[in-house]
Amino acid sequence: MKRTGIKISFSILVIAFFTLIFSGFMNPSRCQALEASINISPNIINLESTSHVFGIHTNIPYSIVNVDEVILVCPEDSVLYPTVCYADSLGNLVAKFSTSDLENECELVIEDYNILVLEGETNDVPAEFFSGAGEVLIIESQPEFQKGEGPKGMQNKYGQNR
Repeated sequence: MKRTGIKISFSILVIAFFTLIFSGFMNPSRCQALEASINISPNIINLESTSHVFGIHTNIPYSIVNVDEVILVCPEDSVLYPTVCYADSLGNLVAKFSTSDLENECELVIEDYNILVLEGETNDVPAEFFSGAGEVLIIESQPEFQKGEGPKGMQNKYGQNR
């Protein structure tokens, strides 16, 4: 009777051990995230501008990114999806986002810095999570010009607007 109890206890221990291993509990790579360094361009977004996109440049190699999982988390946890993702000249991920989506979907603080967080997953098995945060100044203003005047530097040598 004593041997049967030991065999059953040992069997339960073995099953529990393998369950923990295969569930990812003991796999540290699933618990760790890659820290992405991000650069938001432009670093000042004017919502009244004619520019319709802004980009986020990262240090994460594009070749390891599952682009279907890339998102931008805005203040108040709103989520934006990129309009396009591609590799820059160094082979790193660049994600472009719509400025109008940013304005319409996110609770932004105008005339102040807002924190944007880029998140995503690699295409490894199992996938690794990556995340990086950056600040961007959000403004909403049109430049004021006198009649017939353009922005400085936009006139030719005769004072005419280009």
